[in-house]
Amino acid sequence: AVIAFVAVSLVHREGVAIPWQRSHGIIAQPAFTLCSDTVKRNCVIDGDTSRFGGEKIRLADINTPETFGAQCQSEAILGERAKMRLLGWVNAGSFEIRETAGNDRDRYGRPLRLLVRNGRSVGDVLVAEGLAERGSGERRNWC
Repeated sequence: AVIAFVAVSLVHREGVAIPWQRSHGIIAQPAFTLCSDTVKRNCVIDGDTSRFGGEKIRLADINTPETFGAQCQSEAILGERAKMRLLGWVNAGSFEIRETAGNDRDRYGRPLRLLVRNGRSVGDVLVAEGLAERGSGERRNWC
């Protein structure tokens, strides 16, 4: 069996890189999967929500179409595309999990984070590909 590894680090506002699981240096994480009733660690829930080390986090810079509770079929389809694109992105190589300035949590208490590779956030990628919009905190009508 082939196991893929992704190096993940958490970067605080001060620019100091601290590994997600608080060990020394950048850590190796197993490949990410889709979250399920049994998989709740290092997995993708939808296009803007994931679990890292078991902790649920929300992407700070974007909103994506819903996969759960979609308002129409086109939203559900676009939401699935965003979810699969995020899954592919996190499995494509090492990235940083960065804290955000200002509000650190969303209205559900989830940490708000940026996922960044080579200076570009995954949010920028999803917006450029039409799979997300800049985060406003409001649910958009994707239908």
